[in-house]
Amino acid sequence: MAETTSNGNLDTALIDAIELDLNGVDAAMERLEKGTYFTDEVTGAPLETNFLISNPLARRNS
Repeated sequence: MAETTSNGNLDTALIDAIELDLNGVDAAMERLEKGTYFTDEVTGAPLETNFLISNPLARRNS
C-alpha cells in the first residue's frame, strides 16, 4: 500500500520512484522486441549474464 504524508497525499518521491521503475520496464520491453535486450546500449558489448540476472532493467554493463 502506498505511503501518505501527514496531509493524506501520496509521497511525491514514492510516485517518482514508481514512474522510474515503470519507464525502465518499458525500455526493457522495447529492447526485447528489438532484439537488443542483452546488449550494452553504449558499447554494443553483451551484457554480463550475472549482472542482468541481478538487475533485469540494466542497459549498460557498469
